Amino acid sequence: MQPTFGDWRRLVLVVVAVSLVVGAGAAITGGQSGQPSGDAVLNDTRDRYADAESLVTTAEVTVSNDTANRTATVDVAAAGNQSRTVVTTDNGTYRTGVNESIAWYVGPNRTAAWDRNASVRPTDTASVPTNLTDHSLDGWENVTAEYLRSDSDDGTDAHVVEVRHDDGEGTATLWIAQSDSRLLRAKLTDGRNRTTVDYGDTQFNVSVHDSTFDPPADRIAVTSVERYDSFAAVQANTTLDLPTLDATFREASVLTRSSSTTVAQEYRDGGDNVTVISTTSDREFDRENATAVTVNGHDANVTAVRDRAVVYWTDGGVTTAVVVDAGEDRAVEVARRLDE
Repeated sequence: MQPTFGDWRRLVLVVVAVSLVVGAGAAITGGQSGQPSGDAVLNDTRDRYADAESLVTTAEVTVSNDTANRTATVDVAAAGNQSRTVVTTDNGTYRTGVNESIAWYVGPNRTAAWDRNASVRPTDTASVPTNLTDHSLDGWENVTAEYLRSDSDDGTDAHVVEVRHDDGEGTATLWIAQSDSRLLRAKLTDGRNRTTVDYGDTQFNVSVHDSTFDPPADRIAVTSVERYDSFAAVQANTTLDLPTLDATFREASVLTRSSSTTVAQEYRDGGDNVTVISTTSDREFDRENATAVTVNGHDANVTAVRDRAVVYWTDGGVTTAVVVDAGEDRAVEVARRLDE
């Protein structure tokens, strides 16, 4: 069975998020006399990763429960505000990244690229992290940590720290190198899943070429991403006939690929963020949970995507989508106000 986005997203998250999770909001229990406190160990680890100008690491990850077992190799590279993650499983290789201009995803059967600053991304990539700062494990804000022991299972002297969620729903045991505060191993349970992460060679502050963060050219060819601060400017720089919204225009971007053009207009309307997308891409929005509606004579669909609602339709080879940080009724109301 091919893993879902949620399956492999879990594999990615545990690799790069553990050091950030355990350092936030924790009540720390000190070790025995002569041992460092859990507080000191975790703070050193958090600072080690947070202060690094670049990071390259590899991890072997296993996620299991009573009915399934999944394994993957995860390679992470990050420098500044750019990152790239490659997840290799028995069923395929999944790549996601973000560079100065775009965020992108490449899987065995799907590809996507979008303006990294846009408030909306393709529906089927809603769970894909686009930067190291996006990685988090929900519900791990309030934890208690305890220094357990010193250890050297693989020949590396390590501090072993246990982190428990305050509501009793999960624990994480971390092996942290005594010499340089890098993560060596993590074992996590959350009541349903058991995750083991064995970190390979982790390198800090190494040179990472900018091309590392570009999508594979044979799968995604992005010609340019341009941004504009007025409707007149964006309309003048695209051949698409763009709709307008009677609301506060904030900015727009034009993402040009060899096979398509996508324009995203950002508005503020009545306290809600609104994105109006016009695209010649042949990729479809997720219709699984969509409801049919009519918008200004168009046969359209409306669906919820995480905390947003999307209304979309296709006419003359151009798909228009209206994305609102609100409910579906609000999205339909905004879409019907478009001036096409």
